Amino acid sequence: MDKKLTFERLIIWLMFALIPIDMLHGFLLHSGVILPLSVGQLFKLLLLGSLLLSFITEKNRLVICFLLFLLLFIPSLIQVFFQLKIDFLFKDFIKISRYLMPIIAYLFFKKITCKGKKGDMNLIFKLVQFSYAVFSFNILLKYIGLGYAMYPNGDIGSKGFFFAGNETSALLIILSAIIGFNIAQKGKNLKYSLFFIFNLFIGLTISSKTGTLGVLLVFLLIPVKKFKFKIRLKYLKRVIISVLVILPIVIISTWKFIVASPVFKRLDYFWKELDFLTFIFSNRNNFFKSAWQVYLEEYNILEKFFGVGQTTYELLNGNSIVEIDIADIFFSYGIIGLSLFIFLMIFGYYQAKKLRVTNNYPYAGLVILMLFVLFGISTIAGHVYSSGMSAVFIGLLFSLMFYKKNLNVI
Repeated sequence: MDKKLTFERLIIWLMFALIPIDMLHGFLLHSGVILPLSVGQLFKLLLLGSLLLSFITEKNRLVICFLLFLLLFIPSLIQVFFQLKIDFLFKDFIKISRYLMPIIAYLFFKKITCKGKKGDMNLIFKLVQFSYAVFSFNILLKYIGLGYAMYPNGDIGSKGFFFAGNETSALLIILSAIIGFNIAQKGKNLKYSLFFIFNLFIGLTISSKTGTLGVLLVFLLIPVKKFKFKIRLKYLKRVIISVLVILPIVIISTWKFIVASPVFKRLDYFWKELDFLTFIFSNRNNFFKSAWQVYLEEYNILEKFFGVGQTTYELLNGNSIVEIDIADIFFSYGIIGLSLFIFLMIFGYYQAKKLRVTNNYPYAGLVILMLFVLFGISTIAGHVYSSGMSAVFIGLLFSLMFYKKNLNVI
C-alpha cells in the first residue's frame, strides 16, 4: 500500500470522530463553556486541512477548491472595502468552509470509490455505520432522561447532546439511506422493513416532520429499481402490496406515537394558528419575505450580483437567516453563488444519470434519488448544504455513484 493511500485511510479514521466531537461540542456549549474557537470548529478545520493536504499531488483538485473559495469570498472582500473593518472575515471563512466541505469531501472520496478497493470501501461503510450508531444513540437518550430537547420550551423532540438540532434530520436521512440501500441490495427484505420502521421512530423522536417524511420517501423509493419515474406493472404491484401491508401499520403506530407525544400539541397549535404555506415552511416563508425586502432596499447592484457574505447578511436581517438553503445562499453570495449551487446540483444529476445508464454503478440511482430528496428538504427546512454535521457525509454519498458493483464489500 503506497503512502498516499495510507494517508487517505488515516483521514477516514479521523472522520470516525466527527459525530463524537459534535456530541462534545454540543455538551460544552449547553454547559456554558464558550471558547474562542469551539471544539467542533477546531476539529473541522483540522479535517479540512487534512483533506486539502491529500490533494497536494493533484493540482486540479486544489485549483477547484481554491477557485470556489475565492468566488465565495469575494463578497466578504467587498464588505471590507465598504465597512472598513475586517473582524468578520474569520466568521465568513468558517461559513464558506461549511458550504465547500461537501464538495471537498466529494473530491476526496471520489478518488477512493473510483478505485473501489475492498479495504477502503469497507472502511467507508464502517464509517457510515459507526456514525449512524452514535447518532441514533444520541437521539434515543431522551428515553432515559438524558440529552436535550429539540425545542427550548417544554420537552418536545430530542437532539441528544448535539447543539445544532436543526441539522439532525438531514444527517438521519443520509446515513440511513446509505445503510438501507446496502441492506436492500442484499435482498434482506425483513431487515430492510425493520430498519425502515426504526428510522421512522428516530425521525418522530427528533420531532422533525422533514426528517420523518424524508425517511418515509427514501425507504419507499429505494426498492424501486433505478428510481425511474416511468411506471412499470411489476414494480407497481410490489409498491401496492408494500403500501397495503406496511403503510397501515406505520400510519397507526405513527399516529399513536404522535398523539401521545408533546410534538402533537405543537403541530396542532401551528396548524390552527397558521396558514397552510406557513405551516409547511414553519414560518420560513415569512422570513424569506423579510429578507427579500432587505435585499431590495439595502443591497447595491454589486452586492445583489456577488452577495454580502454570510455575516453581513445575518446582521442586515437582525442576526437571523431564512433557513432555506437556496435563499440563504442567494442572500449571502448573490446571483453568482446561487448560480454556482444550481450548476453543481445539475452537474451532479447528469453525472449520476450518465453512470446509471451503464448498469455498472448501483449507487448512481441512489444518488439521483438523494439529490432530489436533499434539495427538497433544503428548500423546506434548510440546514442541509450548510450543515457542519452532514457535510462530509453528503460528499461521501455523492461520491458513491462512481463505485462499481460486484466488488464484494460489506
